[in-house]
Amino acid sequence: MLHKVSETTMHRVRWGLTIGWLLLIASLFYDPITVMWTQPDNLASPFRIDLDRCIKIRETCVPQEPFAMTALIWWAMIVPCAIFILLVFGHEFWRRICPLSFLSQIPRALGIQRRRMVTDPLTGEKRRELIAIDEKSWLGRNHLYVQFGLFVLGLGIRILFINSDRVALGGFLIGTILCAISIGYLYAGKSWCHYFCPMAPVQLVYTGPRSLLGSQTHQEQKPAITQSMCRTVESNTGKECSACVGCKPVCFDIDAEKTYWTDLNKPGRRLVQYGYLGMVIAFYLYYFLYAGNWDYYFTGAWTHESDQVAKAFDIGFYLYDRAIPIPKAVAVFLTFGILITITLAWGLILEKLCRIYPWRGRPISAEQAQHIVFTLFTAASFWTFFSYGARPSLNRLPSILILAFNSLIVLVGSIWLYRTLRRTRDQYDREHMAMSLRKQLQRLELDPMLLEGRSIDELAPNEIYTLVKVLQGFSQQLRLNTYTGVVLDLLEQQTTSASNSFEHCKKLRQDLQLKDSDHFTAMESIAATRPEVLKSARSQRSLAHIHDAVTLARTIAKPSRKSTFR
Repeated sequence: MLHKVSETTMHRVRWGLTIGWLLLIASLFYDPITVMWTQPDNLASPFRIDLDRCIKIRETCVPQEPFAMTALIWWAMIVPCAIFILLVFGHEFWRRICPLSFLSQIPRALGIQRRRMVTDPLTGEKRRELIAIDEKSWLGRNHLYVQFGLFVLGLGIRILFINSDRVALGGFLIGTILCAISIGYLYAGKSWCHYFCPMAPVQLVYTGPRSLLGSQTHQEQKPAITQSMCRTVESNTGKECSACVGCKPVCFDIDAEKTYWTDLNKPGRRLVQYGYLGMVIAFYLYYFLYAGNWDYYFTGAWTHESDQVAKAFDIGFYLYDRAIPIPKAVAVFLTFGILITITLAWGLILEKLCRIYPWRGRPISAEQAQHIVFTLFTAASFWTFFSYGARPSLNRLPSILILAFNSLIVLVGSIWLYRTLRRTRDQYDREHMAMSLRKQLQRLELDPMLLEGRSIDELAPNEIYTLVKVLQGFSQQLRLNTYTGVVLDLLEQQTTSASNSFEHCKKLRQDLQLKDSDHFTAMESIAATRPEVLKSARSQRSLAHIHDAVTLARTIAKPSRKSTFR
């Protein structure tokens, strides 16, 4: 939604939000203002405390006295707003305003990022280049496990130490900022966001293939600066341009839906999707398991306990008026582990059931079954979260406002569920390819009767693909020329690279009844006429020579090519 707002404007917005966040952190150490809102005699404030009310932790009433509201504002107002933004406006909105992402770019802005010396394979010249995390490294392959682990650890630390201890919370947030800046120094691009940030799995879950109001990158003319991709403003011209350094091959900030479909089977992806629902349930359920009642959570008493840190090894469970002698520090993670295991098992079982029972009267693929269950779990996570998240502050408002909020959450979740459940990878691929196909079809002398009086630009993606099948009746050379034009267009748009184009255009070859070997004929033609497009902006090192580009493309699909000539 914000992808078309200028970088200059968004830079000011990020500065404003960052300063506001830093002021909030400062108020965790000294806050003489919000404590006045909780005074029992402040009748104008919905947050005033009730000295006569007994909110129990097991059999003991929590002492009621005026408190600074900073922790309540952070946990019960700001954090829920972030979750709502992700589902409705998408990661592209959040990433462009996220103060932590902004602060992680301080080393880049100061020009002090870590670099290494490399030798150019063609010229032999030595140069210093930024360091990116290799997608094939252990971290590149398993970062979802790392990030989800940090997420679970962070929620455990929250319950044990920083829910109500404002100094501990302030120190935790400052430590997180320093970590983000350090990663920004060590690695290029948004490595903090992609590989380390504990909020990244949450963004992945709630964005899904697309948010309600997110942009459709794959249907835009390229090359373009899309979604939340890194960008900068040229000082001499004032023109906005891409600052992408290729820190992630399939980037969430450039095309979220492409990342969604590409990473469906990435290690840790199911754990994130199914385990997140378990974490949401476990996190809020633990307040009841610990205190023996729901008042402790819904009143927000947990945001101003005076001795939270001292209770880290208190009794962890209290059920049916009986204390279970398991330390709280153990009980928290035990609850997390059990619920994550349960929801992960639910997800895997539901995937199998989706494969057994037809969807809309026909069997579905393993990929589509996974997408359907992912979508159901996201909607369940959203509704479960807002059944509890923000309630300590919302429940103090008039009933009509609470009802309106509940209705909004149900409506938003239902619309997102309806739109996303019907989405398929095939739809995305067709929409993705439609723009390039239109350009090629416009060059052909097609019978106007086929278009029923409409122009090619007016045709929907599915109609474009139907029209492409008409090309099967044309000559082999015409179909090959059309295919070559599409591949060239995709390379020019940087939608794919020379090394990935073989697999990317597989479905198109099938539709045009072309062989795999025809792809290499097309690549050789492109290399001879337009060699510059084979030099990807993200990897100038890999395709610096025409011969290297064609050789690389052939090597990648060598097994498939052999099978063609058998």
